Amino acid sequence: MDQMKIIDKLLDNSNRSSALEVLMQVEGVLDRLNVYAYDNWIEGEVVDGPDIERYWVTVTLMYPYKSMPDPDGAERLTRKGCKVYYAKDELITAAKLVEPEDRDPNGDERRIGQSAAKKVKKKIWLVTLVIPRQFMDTITADTVELDNTEVNLSIDQEAVDSAQDAGLGDDDAIQS
Repeated sequence: MDQMKIIDKLLDNSNRSSALEVLMQVEGVLDRLNVYAYDNWIEGEVVDGPDIERYWVTVTLMYPYKSMPDPDGAERLTRKGCKVYYAKDELITAAKLVEPEDRDPNGDERRIGQSAAKKVKKKIWLVTLVIPRQFMDTITADTVELDNTEVNLSIDQEAVDSAQDAGLGDDDAIQS
């Protein structure tokens, strides 16, 4: 994975309002499913996508190698019909120019007397998310795991309506 290719892809996305909108929907899916509560998921950077197909949206996120996102977050996504793929890779990026050794003697000179930085490889994790388009706006977290027990969070709207009809939500009913 080359840093310049990532930058080019992100620039293409910023020029397509539909791509930005879909990325916001992907973020909404991760948020509604509480995936960000799992270690390191919040640290992901979009490096590819969104690839928008008829039934699927695919986005690839990058993480530092030492900050692999918790697989339990991926499991939460797969239970909702998403597909999650992990891959090890290397990011090719420029070194910080701190010491003279950080310069690439064979690199192209951008300004007279200045040389380009050396290329360095950093280990990374790539996590590819394939999300069903039908769930982009509707997917929700209806269960939470507490002490290894699934707790249902779905709301029975009919029960809420009946309680309101019976006056159970009124301030007077609460005080008596």
